[in-house]
Amino acid sequence: MLRDNRLLIIIAQHDSTAEAQAKWLFGIDDEQEGAFRFHDNTERELDAFGAQIFEALGINVEVRDDTHLPEMIGRWGYRFPSNEEFAAFSQSSLTDVDPTHDDPDDVVIEYYDRSYLLFKLYERAVIQHDYDAAPFVSDGVIDVDSFTSFYTSVRNRRMSRAGKVLEIHIARILDARGIEYEAQAKTENGKKPDFLFTSQAAYEDPAFPEEQLRMLASKTSIKDRFRQVADEANRIRDKHLFTLTPGDVTHPKLAQLDELHIHLVMPKVVKESYDDLIQGETMTFSRFIEEIQGLQADRPQSLTLL
Repeated sequence: MLRDNRLLIIIAQHDSTAEAQAKWLFGIDDEQEGAFRFHDNTERELDAFGAQIFEALGINVEVRDDTHLPEMIGRWGYRFPSNEEFAAFSQSSLTDVDPTHDDPDDVVIEYYDRSYLLFKLYERAVIQHDYDAAPFVSDGVIDVDSFTSFYTSVRNRRMSRAGKVLEIHIARILDARGIEYEAQAKTENGKKPDFLFTSQAAYEDPAFPEEQLRMLASKTSIKDRFRQVADEANRIRDKHLFTLTPGDVTHPKLAQLDELHIHLVMPKVVKESYDDLIQGETMTFSRFIEEIQGLQADRPQSLTLL
């Protein structure tokens, strides 16, 4: 039941991502066929993931805390900075988060959540400013071309931002932990894995043991795009895919991932949103980092490539 007394009804296919996300969002874990149960979620605070699901349902979620808006406008005016600048600002605004010593699972969630909420806050201010400067409606007539152009730019910015900013957050944590990696290194057929451990030079060196190599793809939501990960680094049989959207992985999708030798990596809080089967096939981000640190610590000095 929404605040304006409308009733929202969600119909989702069984065992689908939509069903899993709805269950997670509303805390449904005891469903019984043919029965109705009441769940009170009025006290729950929404994070970035919950807000994104609501927006997919056509319900706008407003950011209440506008503390950082004046500083963002002072820095950039009403024009979006690069993803790198925005991610760095989001990270620096979290003064109590230490990527060197804090749990990487907690840090990546804090970074992602903050950057998402700051983006929504700043985007709203930019859109309002641009509309005030050149409104699409004049005397009751809509300038369709101007509106279409503006909408397209907003949509494209949203689509391109989230995935890239997540990569930047992951890189910040890897750097803070002193982990050797190469981002967007080139492998076979011009493929570019998001993160290659240890480096492209190591990957291309036949003498470098394959068991010492790792790759990590990064996707906010895997959908069906996980298939492209399978051939991003042919020397690495078992690949890792980082994702952080609750309810995004279903049992059929997990089976497909297993067939492709793709292993899921998630922050702990996201992993715990799944059932025991999916959790058993998933590695936390902290555990992945520990594995990489162990491999790099055990590597013979003669294999270190500068």
